[in-house]
Amino acid sequence: MSSIESKAYSVLFPVLLDLDMNDDVRRFLDSGGRSLLFGETAQEYVSGKMSASRLESETLEKWQQFTGMARKLAGPMLLAVDADISAVHRLQGITPALPAPGLARAMDVVELEEACFRVATAVRNAGVNLLLSPTADVVGGTNVWLQGRTLCNDIDRTAAMVGAYVRGVRRAGMASTLKHFPGHPVLLRQPATEVAVVCESMDQLRAYWSAFQAGVDAGADAVMMGPAIFAACEPPVAASVSPELIGLLRQELGFKGLVMTIDLDHRSTIGNSSLGEVAVAALNAGADLLLISAKAMPEIPQIVRAITVAVAQGVLPQQRLDAAAIAVSALANRL
Repeated sequence: MSSIESKAYSVLFPVLLDLDMNDDVRRFLDSGGRSLLFGETAQEYVSGKMSASRLESETLEKWQQFTGMARKLAGPMLLAVDADISAVHRLQGITPALPAPGLARAMDVVELEEACFRVATAVRNAGVNLLLSPTADVVGGTNVWLQGRTLCNDIDRTAAMVGAYVRGVRRAGMASTLKHFPGHPVLLRQPATEVAVVCESMDQLRAYWSAFQAGVDAGADAVMMGPAIFAACEPPVAASVSPELIGLLRQELGFKGLVMTIDLDHRSTIGNSSLGEVAVAALNAGADLLLISAKAMPEIPQIVRAITVAVAQGVLPQQRLDAAAIAVSALANRL
């Protein structure tokens, strides 16, 4: 396997639905994969609760065995889960519970930071080192995607909660992820399955950025770009493939960490492109880590081929792929 192919594998972030070290997962790690996201079923995602069968079968020992085996095969890795106060907590039953949303909103920030520290410490004990939380979006109207899944509808309070979450997680030796930049105040369609457009102007979006800025200032290690198409971009494009929006994250908010995409096969993100084409577009836009849904995982060899061909043809500069691979490796090594 060439160095370019290995780097292409290293910037992919596939979702696993179970703790199953199957042949596909082994091949991914043997080929250079450095990141895994432990996901949940659609029903678990909607309900915010892990199924009874999962709670019974996924013991702390099984988590430690799987994460230990993954590191044995691949070396330092990013091993990630969702741990949201207002949505999914993937390690429910393995760690202490996160505060309920209403309680979290009423807590002193020092108290909230301590609660997040305790949860993150227990997550780390399971072998996981990256949380895909907190959500820094603030809903400003009708939102069919995020309604009921954000920290608070008040921007200032959300900023305080985001800062507390990030500080608590960081104190536990874990990494956190702000999502979903640049924010989605109003969204009338589901971006995973429909063409969903955020219509606010860039200045209107900026009014919500204090929550993201609070997370950046507190030391968040990663930022996940959003799935929707942003009318404020020229031409309108999904955040995960937008050089303009990733540039604003870097320049205006001063974020220097890992930029990750949303699932590349979300309808609003992939559009009429192939998975390989959208992967190359995301890397060219400045993304470092490309989220691959469980459904799309069988397409990983095709995505890697598209990346390597793009480098060979000069469509994707090798230094951009190198920079993304270094960013993933640097965070994995630090953790």
